[in-house]
Amino acid sequence: MDIKELTEISEEKIKNGMDLMLCSIISSKGSTPRGEDAFMIVDTEGTSFGTVGGGRVEYQATSDAVSLLKTKGHMKKSYSLSREDVAGLGMICGGDIELEFTCLPAGSDPEKEESLRLISEIRSAYMKHQSRVIIFGGGHVSKETVPLLTKIGFNCTVYDDRAEFADKKSFPDAKELICDSYEDILSRVDIGPEDYVIIMTRGHQYDYEIQKQVLKTKARFIGVIGSRAKLDTIAAKLREDGFSDDDIGRFYAPLGLQIAAETPEEIAVSIAAELILVRADAEGRRKVKQGRTLKLSDIKSPR
Repeated sequence: MDIKELTEISEEKIKNGMDLMLCSIISSKGSTPRGEDAFMIVDTEGTSFGTVGGGRVEYQATSDAVSLLKTKGHMKKSYSLSREDVAGLGMICGGDIELEFTCLPAGSDPEKEESLRLISEIRSAYMKHQSRVIIFGGGHVSKETVPLLTKIGFNCTVYDDRAEFADKKSFPDAKELICDSYEDILSRVDIGPEDYVIIMTRGHQYDYEIQKQVLKTKARFIGVIGSRAKLDTIAAKLREDGFSDDDIGRFYAPLGLQIAAETPEEIAVSIAAELILVRADAEGRRKVKQGRTLKLSDIKSPR
């Protein structure tokens, strides 16, 4: 469930007169499943939306939230995942988290108004910090990729030079749609150091036009779809234009983790997986595989 859906459900419940409890992680240590940006919302029936890590801790926190809703109280409480807890959950994570419980009452009109304001602030804060992905090309793979990236917390901009391929009906989840020439993309979209760029237009020439412009930016990620033969051809042209091997080495190409994906749906999954990995690496998240720390260089696509 993404932040938009979660907050919309919460707003609807508050408008219908149901009190809610906001349970936010305010500190964590050790190998906990979720960090300090995580939260869940619990209603009076014990239904939760969002997650603070799952398992026994989330079960206990949900129970505590329901009890606290009876008095519309507020508290902070620490929870531990001991080795015994971890073994019982079948998990490899352990550590401690501290949760803050904040009631969102829905009794009087002033209470509802204040609770709805807090929900709106939560949505705005999360949306503001979501990473932006600019996708050049509105073809079949893009149509599968945008809803998936949106679901995992990316704001997507789709840019195509054809109106029928930069259409809201095709991309209802896109935050922005741009229909314009590929010749001067930087006059239409400002690409910053935290942005992700995906290039998958309908032809080599268009990809090349975009690549040579995007290399002038500080984009965090520049992914290019296509065969190695195509990518090598474009790389040669970029060298002729004066770009260095270091410049060309900025490309994540072929785009997507190498999972033998073939269909547009499978390719979208591989792209989403690579962006999750790059984002996690940029955020310094802990990643574990087979008992050891997993680094981006371990499994990103070979360049």
